[in-house]
Formats: sequence, C-alpha cells, structure tokens
Amino acid sequence: MSPVAPERAAGRRQDDAEQKPAFQVLERTFGILEVFTEERPEWSTTDIARRLDLPVPTVHRILAALRRLGYVSQHEETRRFRLGLGALSLGERARAVADLRPVAIGPLRRLSEATGETALLTVLTPERDRGVCLERVETPQPLRLSVQPGRQLPLHAGASQKALLAFMPDEDIDRVIAEPLERFCRSTITSPAALRRELAMIRGRGWASSYEETNVGVWGVAVPVLSVSDVVCAVGIAGPSARLSAQRVRRDVGLVHEAAVIVGGALGLTSPPVSTSDARIGPTSERSQG
Repeated sequence: MSPVAPERAAGRRQDDAEQKPAFQVLERTFGILEVFTEERPEWSTTDIARRLDLPVPTVHRILAALRRLGYVSQHEETRRFRLGLGALSLGERARAVADLRPVAIGPLRRLSEATGETALLTVLTPERDRGVCLERVETPQPLRLSVQPGRQLPLHAGASQKALLAFMPDEDIDRVIAEPLERFCRSTITSPAALRRELAMIRGRGWASSYEETNVGVWGVAVPVLSVSDVVCAVGIAGPSARLSAQRVRRDVGLVHEAAVIVGGALGLTSPPVSTSDARIGPTSERSQG
C-alpha cells in the first residue's frame, strides 16, 4: 500500500474537521423534529433540551430556524412548539412518493392498453426544478415513445412536467420561470410570459398538453395528482403525432384523468376536474415568442 502524502492527509483531516460541525447541526435538527409525535405533539424549548440533553440556547436557535422555514409553529400564548405545515407537507410527499410505484403500475398498464400509447408517472426531483420519470408502461405498438425511468426534463417542457409546475406553489413557479428556459424543439416554450399563460390555462382546464416540446413528432397529455398543499405527481401519456387528433385528445384526457384519480384515491390524494372544450394540440409559434 502506497503511503498517503502528508499534504493530502492534512487536507483530509481539515475536511473532516469542517464537516463535523455541519453534521452535528443536521443531527441535532433532525433529533428535534423527531421528538414531535402523535402522543406528544407539543413541546417547550426547555423540554426538548432536557429530552435530547442539549443546551437550551442551541435548541432555541434551531427551533427559530425551523420556524422561519415553516417546519415548526409556535403557540402565541403557551410558546410551545409543534410541527408546522412545511413538515406536514414534506411527510405527505415522502409517503406518497414511497407508495406511488406499486399503486400506479396497474392504472398505468390499463391506461396504456386503453389509449395505445406509453403511460408515464412523473414526480419532482428533490430540488423541485425538474420532472423525473418514476415509472412507465410502454405500448406494444411498433411506433411508440420509449422512456426510461429516471429520465429528467425541466419543468417548462413537456406535458407531465408542465402539469407538475402549474400546480406548484407560486414561489416555486416564480423560481423556475426566473431561470433561462432551454429550447429543445420548435414548440418549446422559452418566453416567461408565454409560460405563465400556459400554466394558467392548465390550471383552468385541469390538464397539460405538449406537441414537439421535448422530441420532434411527439405529443402528450398529463393530469396532476395533488395533496392538500402541493402537487405530488403527474399521470400522462405520450405518443407519435401521426396518431394525434382532437377527437383522440378528448377521449384520452378522460382516460388519463381516470387513471390519475385512481392513483390519487389509493393514497388519499385528488386530481382537479378536467375540461376538454378546447382539445386542440399542435404547434403554436407564439408559445416560444411570448
């Protein structure tokens, strides 16, 4: 075994020394969050410090940060803490995503059979800036869209991604739109103003569509699945534009919505109602121009 150079060994020791305080803060933060249970949902700063054997000022600082982030809330009169909406929303999303694949595979398979297209289940990445394919069922038709689980796309491009983005909190939408909107195909929406109009339309009718936004000759529709406070996933289909028609879109949106309702219902989640009064899908040059 070759010896480690002294400067490299010193660098490692320095890295370890720098990482220890950060890890300690993380460990203490999660320790504080874990004291809140169904049996005891409220705690004072002193009680938490005593339970975890931590200094009261340390617990106070961590609770103050968690409160600012919405992960705990404080009663105005008793000054006791309990889990906030941020923690509840995070737990809701984690539970839903963990249960999604086994719940969704049956509805996706039936959706693919009914529409003759590839059925997709898409969720947000942990950074909440892209959509990632969690599961898919491909149609046996020779001409089809092939998507591998794990594929990621930015939230402004493609039906499933836009279905997620449209129902995210306003601050998340603003953050996504503030970034450059990359063009993939001729119909990719690259104008912030056009994207905001598109998202408003999606919220109004309950479903998203795309035509040659991520791949040439590919169209898709998708419906979101929602928790009380956030979007959890999107159920969609995608296929070649050679099989596209307004009549098919009206039929397929209903089938996608039905699958989304089944997936969401199994997890205590919902999907918005859909309207197909305007079921046109096709190239729209103004989307990229604003």
